[in-house]
Amino acid sequence: MHVLKGDIIVYIDADIKNIHPRFVYGLIAPLIMNKKIKYVKAFYDRPIALDKGVVRSTGGGRVTELLIRPLLSLFFPDLTQIIQPLSGEYAGYRDVLDKIPFPIGYGVETSMILDIYNKWGLDVIGQVDLDRRVHRNQETKSLGRMSFGILNTFFDRIQKQNILKLNKKLFNEMIQYSIKDNIYKPEYHKIENIERQPMIEVNEYKKKFYN
Repeated sequence: MHVLKGDIIVYIDADIKNIHPRFVYGLIAPLIMNKKIKYVKAFYDRPIALDKGVVRSTGGGRVTELLIRPLLSLFFPDLTQIIQPLSGEYAGYRDVLDKIPFPIGYGVETSMILDIYNKWGLDVIGQVDLDRRVHRNQETKSLGRMSFGILNTFFDRIQKQNILKLNKKLFNEMIQYSIKDNIYKPEYHKIENIERQPMIEVNEYKKKFYN
């Protein structure tokens, strides 16, 4: 955000196999055409690769359906209107994005939605249909580590918003198991909940864009 010069900033995942210009102009259009919209999320059909090269037309977005949608339904039912809250394609105005923190890791999309919703409400969030997104589908263990990071961020947010208070600090290590020669072995993954501060709090950034 310090390097970019524009008023609108667009984020797009780097592993899209069917990349197309619509992934950019589709996200920017709602921001330009509707003055109320300050942040836009993409949604699309997400095919999933099965065995032997078979691709099923829908089925991607497993973490969304198994984790985030149930959590949003429990704590933030308004946000269940966002079709794909974990989509890696989104855009927003600089003067919104520079006022929220950015977690390092898979929790960033969840934190952005919760922070923007908390600060500005649902009406500033738009969605756009980008048709279809083809990318590399991750294995279940990778999705488990992704979910761990997202849960860490989610619980951090609901505590900061005084929705729920935990009596102990969350553990930052996840244990998974692999089997080799009929022996189960634990795998330890340390997943820290680290956040970058809002850019508006960085003096060099404020001097560059607000002086």
